[in-house]
Amino acid sequence: MAERFDVAQALGDGAVDRAGVWGFVKAFSASWETPLSPGDGFTPAEIRSAEERLGLGLPAALREAYLLFGRRSDLIAGQNPLLGPDELLLDPSGRLLVFRSENQGCAG
Repeated sequence: MAERFDVAQALGDGAVDRAGVWGFVKAFSASWETPLSPGDGFTPAEIRSAEERLGLGLPAALREAYLLFGRRSDLIAGQNPLLGPDELLLDPSGRLLVFRSENQGCAG
């Protein structure tokens, strides 16, 4: 019998820094559907294009998530989907980056 992925244990064992968090995401992904693969993320050029369009650099964690698994709908689009780099926008004040959309479209 295959051992099941224990979320609590995986978080407790090492999701205390960036490397640990991304290690958790990789392990979770492999147990949820399929392991992450190079085609699951956006390219650095796609990220740069969004940053140039917005006139700002993306937060490191968001950039890393896009690069690692930004195209994996099973991981990013369940309830409140992660917007693609070409969909990112600033709120009306121009001070907040909108990177998720509430599933009924009422909030970002």
